Amino acid sequence: MAFLILQLGGVDMLTDRFLEGWGWLEQAPPVVFFATMAIALLFPTPASVFYVTAGSLYGIVPALLWIPPTLLLNNLIVHWASTSFLRPTVERLVERRGRALPSLETKADQRLFITLIRMTPGVPYFLQNLVLALAGVDRLPFLLISVSVQMIYATGFVVLGRSAFEGELGLAVFALALIAAAAVGARLVHKRLQPAPAASFETSGANVPGDGD
Repeated sequence: MAFLILQLGGVDMLTDRFLEGWGWLEQAPPVVFFATMAIALLFPTPASVFYVTAGSLYGIVPALLWIPPTLLLNNLIVHWASTSFLRPTVERLVERRGRALPSLETKADQRLFITLIRMTPGVPYFLQNLVLALAGVDRLPFLLISVSVQMIYATGFVVLGRSAFEGELGLAVFALALIAAAAVGARLVHKRLQPAPAASFETSGANVPGDGD
């Protein structure tokens, strides 16, 4: 019982610290907010929380101007990590288990795979980054496709955040419709593209796991 009480106390303290930190972040200049966002998205942090908050704090147009370079910085860090130390480390771990990471042989395969992962419904942004980093895709298509697709969702959540701040029901309906349309469109694109990259994966000494993860 004492251990449980201590655990609950620790959780409460952690929650209070998080709320204090988030409150400070909301009062910080935009450059601090979006720099924090770029780093936070390297971890299992919901991107939508930052989008909604940015919309409510800075307005639709300023938020949408800040978000692309923020995502670009985040993706640059992810790609640098994947080409410098992350992928080789994971490759060694996988090889010890008698398997190999999939490799995408052509640029067309890479573009298709990036689009497929970015538009897969329900996959958190952090996990998308991890999958693409381990796939060893080229930097330029990784950056361009990633930011372009993510901005579709970002726009909806930014508008939603601003509508909540201003109490604009019509704006909120538009934002929800945009998010829903993006989700439906993503499902259609995902369904259409899913078989194509599966046939183009080639591995050395191992089979590629199926899509049921």
